[in-house]
Amino acid sequence: MYIHVKNLHNQMFSERIWDILRAYINDAIDQALEERGIGKKEQHSQEKTNKQKTAFEEFEENYRKYQKYQQEYQSHQKQQDYQKKSSYQNSNTQELKYYAWLEVPAGSNFEEIKKSYKNLMKKYHPDNFHHNESKRKTAEELCQKLNEAYQYFEKKFGKK
Repeated sequence: MYIHVKNLHNQMFSERIWDILRAYINDAIDQALEERGIGKKEQHSQEKTNKQKTAFEEFEENYRKYQKYQQEYQSHQKQQDYQKKSSYQNSNTQELKYYAWLEVPAGSNFEEIKKSYKNLMKKYHPDNFHHNESKRKTAEELCQKLNEAYQYFEKKFGKK
């Protein structure tokens, strides 16, 4: 904030100096024109030419700004497109992982997913391995993954 205010103050100060210099130069030009005997009509036509140049210079400056903003906008759009594509690929990769966990081919319908889920839960339920602690823990981890995948597909297909 301080830097912005300081820059603004410097800009205002430099604009004020520029205005003073411009007034001084205009007075000197008027005096020189009077000494040479150039009338007000001729002076007016010269001022008009100067204003046209100034308008053209202003147009060029604005056009350069436009090109700069356009380039910034295009680079910003490219970044956003890349991020969208990247997030789509990540979600697609996650979905493929869920299909693999449920042992169904990618793109299966919800009925196939549900059938596979039930069969795998029956097969790997932790209660089936109560006699072996390490197998039971492995079965718990596997069932957590199966539940996660099934919940994802429930949301995706609007079944919950």
